[in-house]
Amino acid sequence: MHGLLLLGHSHEVIREYVQDPAAMKLLQEFQLQNVHLLQEFEKLRQDIEDQKIESFEDLQQYDQKGAEALVKLATQTTPLQMQGRNIGFFGLTSTGKSTMINKLLDREVAKTGAGETTTKIEPYDGKGYRLYDIPGRNDDTTYFSMEYVAFWKGLTARVVLLSTSMKEMTKVFRLLDAINLKYDIVVNKFDLIKQDERENFKAQIKQEIIQCGLKGVNNVWFVSSQNPRQFPDWMTMVDYLTSQ
Repeated sequence: MHGLLLLGHSHEVIREYVQDPAAMKLLQEFQLQNVHLLQEFEKLRQDIEDQKIESFEDLQQYDQKGAEALVKLATQTTPLQMQGRNIGFFGLTSTGKSTMINKLLDREVAKTGAGETTTKIEPYDGKGYRLYDIPGRNDDTTYFSMEYVAFWKGLTARVVLLSTSMKEMTKVFRLLDAINLKYDIVVNKFDLIKQDERENFKAQIKQEIIQCGLKGVNNVWFVSSQNPRQFPDWMTMVDYLTSQ
């Protein structure tokens, strides 16, 4: 059940991450329909790679014209046409994405525990919706592709998981903001924060959102995927993400 996609800069990279035949067919059709745009993305990505740039933040700092070109191409990219509700979970390794997906589906489908790292975009089907576990990355230049942008734009919701600070995912936030995509923030493992420190921790996270100047934040939820019923934000989040 591998697939919808993890998009990269060549057919070889795509095959590495996309193993579902239907997903591969959808992606190939999308590429054929957007050949010129694909070529423009490839040229820009090669220029970025030659400069050894590893994030959108770096691109903005060292190659403003390149950043503007990426945003322009992303604006021209149409969303990938996916059926139903499709929810993507982004976050670094150990933020609890797999545990959260298991709790949302009420069954053990995603591998969890020390040493378990998502290396492919993994889809998991729920009742009327599909969840995607997105690999955490040390750089975000892989996201600089037509296919990845189309995937992000095609999602019903983009959920970014944190555990301690907004700084964990600043690079992703910057890119999402630049291409005008909304997202929801989940602060997971909230149960590990001492009870008398939780309100201050909430205030800290909300202040960091302001300090970072994030534009696309829809919701901020504080939850524990290990103990879902401990905090009311869990049910609020579930209702929001899975409602038809």
